[in-house]
Amino acid sequence: MTAKPKVMLTGAPGVGKTTLVKNVVERIKGVSAAGFYTEEVRGKRGRSGFVLKTLKGKEIEFASAGKGKGKKGKRVGKYHVDVDAFEAPALEAIAYHPEYNFYVIDEIGPMECMSRMFCETAKMLLKNNDVAVLATVAKGGHGFIRDIKRLPGVEMIELTGEGHEKIEDDLLIKFMTALVKPPGEDGEE
Repeated sequence: MTAKPKVMLTGAPGVGKTTLVKNVVERIKGVSAAGFYTEEVRGKRGRSGFVLKTLKGKEIEFASAGKGKGKKGKRVGKYHVDVDAFEAPALEAIAYHPEYNFYVIDEIGPMECMSRMFCETAKMLLKNNDVAVLATVAKGGHGFIRDIKRLPGVEMIELTGEGHEKIEDDLLIKFMTALVKPPGEDGEE
């Protein structure tokens, strides 16, 4: 059996990685998808945190900016990361289940990698030949982030400010060709 595609998008913050992932998820047909994406929380002074949204509709803020009492979690830059709040929905969203053949992981970055369980689960998915994975990953990074980019069979695509429509179309073709069976292959007419 041929291994299903594993694609990681990288690029500078704000280049459109999450938007491209969301567009692919919205447009792809005939797959059984699981996973999550992250979005910025914006306040009066710009980005104030991050929320995790699963493809099944769960949503939780797991990182917030600011100082002072009541801020829970480890720090990454100006953000307090609540690893416990992140782990439960993230791990549930990317846990391997035979009924899913397409997984979305947005993002594999320093905040998410504070969870060792997340790193191990993401790595297992990326090594699983039976599922396709579309992920985003921090452009820089060391340790797990560096190593995950070097896994055999992982295709890295660096996004710049241009050409997103073509990349999106190419990804749809790649994933649908690998995952969607033509009519009649399963006894359908």
